[in-house]
Amino acid sequence: MGGTKAPNQEIVNKIRAVLAKNPQGIWIREIARQSGISKSCVHVYLNQHMVNDIEEVLSVSGLVKLYRLKRRK
Repeated sequence: MGGTKAPNQEIVNKIRAVLAKNPQGIWIREIARQSGISKSCVHVYLNQHMVNDIEEVLSVSGLVKLYRLKRRK
């Protein structure tokens, strides 16, 4: 049966690099554009594989969301 596959570390690193360059927060569409990764793939990675590394900055009606890397304490 299918389980969750391990994340592709190259994709994680590309998304993380884009997020690091945008500490104020960035939309999924812009992460996809800057990283060259599809929007759907970015969405899956943010919500399944990187959930402990990111935080949602802004959500408008649950449709438009800004994401950024969590700030280290």
